[in-house]
Amino acid sequence: MRVSKLTYLVVENAPDVCEGIIRRMELYTNWQSIGYCVGVKETIIKIKNEKPQLIFLDWGLNGGSAYEVLQTIQNLTEYNPYIIFNTGFQKDNPEIPQEILNNYKVDKYLVKPLWENLRNNLSTYVQEAEDKNNNQNNKSKTIWLQDENGHKVLLDLNKITCIVQHPTEQRCRNIFLIFRENEITVPLQWQKIYEMLKVNEIDFFITKHRYHLVTKKFVEKFEKPFVRLKGMTAFKIDVVKENCKDFEDWLL
Repeated sequence: MRVSKLTYLVVENAPDVCEGIIRRMELYTNWQSIGYCVGVKETIIKIKNEKPQLIFLDWGLNGGSAYEVLQTIQNLTEYNPYIIFNTGFQKDNPEIPQEILNNYKVDKYLVKPLWENLRNNLSTYVQEAEDKNNNQNNKSKTIWLQDENGHKVLLDLNKITCIVQHPTEQRCRNIFLIFRENEITVPLQWQKIYEMLKVNEIDFFITKHRYHLVTKKFVEKFEKPFVRLKGMTAFKIDVVKENCKDFEDWLL
C-alpha cells in the first residue's frame, strides 16, 4: 500500500465545471480529489477539516463570495495551499483583481472561460503546487537535544525517519532517533518524545506504544504488518495487529 496522495478541492457554484476540473485532474495520479463544494459554508468546513494542498476557487459561490473562504485560509496557522482563483465577473466587478492580489495568498488568477487555460497550463500549475507543498514540508524544525554522552546536538525533526526503543534498555531510558544518514541515542522518556513531535507538528504514528513509531513523510509502503521506509530498504517496522486499520486510515 502506497502512502497518501496530495489532495485538492474544487470550489465552484456550477457542478458541471467542478466535474470538468476533476476529470482533467485525473491525469495526475499523485493527486486525489476530496470532492467539490458550491457554497461558502460547506467550503469553509471542508477546508478546516481536510486542509487540501491545492484549491480551485471560484469568486461567486452560493451564500457569498470567495473573500470569506480566502480569509478563512489566511486565519489558519501553518496552512498555505496553492490556490487557483478564477472569476467570470471581472468586467462587472473591476475591483476583484486588486482585492484578491493585494490582500490574499493566491498563486494564480484566471479569468473564465477556464478550459483553454487549463489545457495549456494545468501541468505547470500542478507542478508548482507540488513544489510549494514540498518546500513547506521541508521547512526546518530544529531543536537542541542532549545525547547519551551529554553532548548537545542540533537536530532537524523533519528528517526523523522513525524512533525506536534502544534494544538493550528495558526501562525506556535510551531511545534511538533514526535518520536516513545516521542515528542518535537520547535519554528521553517516550511521553517526552510524543510531546516534542506534537508541538513541532510532525505527522507520526505510534506503531507500537513505547517501542517504536514512524513519521508519515518517510513511509514508502505498508505490507501488513510491516512498514517499509524511504531510503532504508533493509529496515522494517511492524505495526501491532490492533493498530493496522488505524494505520491504513492514517496513510490515507
